[in-house]
Amino acid sequence: SLVRDRIPEVRLSKAAQIALSKTKGDKRLHEFLLKKIERARWFIDAIGQRCETLLRISKCLVERQRDFPDYGPERQQPLKMQEVADELGIDISTVSRAVRGQWAQTPQGVLRLKSFFSGGQRTSSGGSASRASIQERVREIISAEDANSPYSDEEIVRILRERNGVRIARRTVTKYRKAFNIPASTMR
Repeated sequence: SLVRDRIPEVRLSKAAQIALSKTKGDKRLHEFLLKKIERARWFIDAIGQRCETLLRISKCLVERQRDFPDYGPERQQPLKMQEVADELGIDISTVSRAVRGQWAQTPQGVLRLKSFFSGGQRTSSGGSASRASIQERVREIISAEDANSPYSDEEIVRILRERNGVRIARRTVTKYRKAFNIPASTMR
């Protein structure tokens, strides 16, 4: 559901409607006020349409990423904004603008709507793994390693390939490790 606390209720005032009805004798003033009222109605409709679009996008995200909000990043599937735009019959820029700065309350906490989108890659078993799930696997591998013999980034690449069928470069593991503020194996 959409929380509308931050969206003020915008409506056309009765004073504007009364003023329009009083100007029927002055054609120029009547047309001027009519144009202003039509612009105001357009603006009100645009706000309503934006809310409806955001709700449609949110529902689509929850349907496509059902396990992500319930179980966390390791269950996130690759999903691009273009896929959601195509499914809803809207432009990708509309999806991008609608989710910018928006958040969703989930069992995993409050998440940015943008975090529901993730690139990814195919696994050797024919499945797919999102960038977030690969990052989570890297973190899990490092947290489970023997403190006396930490894995190098190259060894993490091998483990990911053997256990999960995920093929990524060593520099990608380095980037993900740094994103979690995990030092290199020589420092752990």
